[in-house]
Amino acid sequence: MKFTALLVLFFAALQSARALPEAELQRFINEAIKAGGGEVVIPPGVHLIERGLIVKDAKKLRIVGLDAENTVLQLPPVAYALAAGTTAAGATVIPVKSQRGFKPGMRLKIEADGELDSFTKKPKPFHNAIVKAVEKEAIQLESALKFPIPDSAMIRHEDAPNLIEVRGSSEEVRIEKLTLDGGRVEGDPPIRGHAQLCAVFASGKYNYEEGPTGPKVKKLRISRCFIQNCHGRGIALYSVEGAEIDDCTIRDTSDEAIDFDHFTTKSIATHNHIARSLTGVELNDATDCLVAGNEFLECGTGINLWRWCKLPGLNEGNLIVQNVFARTRGNAIQIATGTKGNTVAQNEISGSGKNGIILSGEAQIVKANKIIGSGMKDIVVQEGKHDVSE
Repeated sequence: MKFTALLVLFFAALQSARALPEAELQRFINEAIKAGGGEVVIPPGVHLIERGLIVKDAKKLRIVGLDAENTVLQLPPVAYALAAGTTAAGATVIPVKSQRGFKPGMRLKIEADGELDSFTKKPKPFHNAIVKAVEKEAIQLESALKFPIPDSAMIRHEDAPNLIEVRGSSEEVRIEKLTLDGGRVEGDPPIRGHAQLCAVFASGKYNYEEGPTGPKVKKLRISRCFIQNCHGRGIALYSVEGAEIDDCTIRDTSDEAIDFDHFTTKSIATHNHIARSLTGVELNDATDCLVAGNEFLECGTGINLWRWCKLPGLNEGNLIVQNVFARTRGNAIQIATGTKGNTVAQNEISGSGKNGIILSGEAQIVKANKIIGSGMKDIVVQEGKHDVSE
């Protein structure tokens, strides 16, 4: 399988003198999964990914580029619009100031208050509609709006893809030596894709109340990749165990560069270069993870550790060590309420726009960090008792 995938993909690209179709890339991934493992080696070129590559229930699969800088998987520019004025509930036409990429049948994600969320007991920050027709300055809908839309609200494609999704009971999937481009272009408005428009999104089954409800994705490794221009996260991991993210360059992401999210455990991010991202690394309901030896340059926040779910034993035992932070716009490291027993040690922090380290929760261990030039304070304890020795 390894030899066949390499030859067919490589010669297909040479003979056609064009980028490989997404369907062809997906076909080789599917064949490798069906064969029980193997390598899909992608030749140099800019390969447009419009639907997203899906890796499901894969074992010992390697997706690798022949040349990290010149083997590019790229999302197309995102479909979006901005509302022009307020549109009332019950309307079937949305006036817009600008729009790009919408087509009849597309589902819209309208970033305005919607129905009540059963978990938070607050309105969801979005509601949905379906496009019937597109005009120059308006979008016609298949049915009436259930909720109003305020002026300038962001409207985007509800089903916008991730470049690569790893799902199900996948184990030992490796993604290496690729440039993963999220398709953000100059002039795009701020869009935070969250679990969409990511370079790599991996998730086992879970829910907020019970935790994991199926097998976790295990032993995913992302190495030696360039990840850039993402409206969503660079790498997002949900209910993943034993992942490794190493030696990657992640830059210009509108959301987190690396996200260890709900019920992700025993995963590591080491020796990555992260620049100009909203947040460098986020740990949300993550446990026993390691973030070490990374460089953070001009991010909004360097590392953010916080709690969303209420299950016990989350957000504990994480190690944040030997990282370098330069010129974050906000706090370099922030540890929030509902976390416990995490270690922040031997980091170098310079020129943070706000605080060097800000602490909440309980029993955090903070020692031997070097902090200079903070815009506010080097270390702030907002709540709890901690072992702080600087």
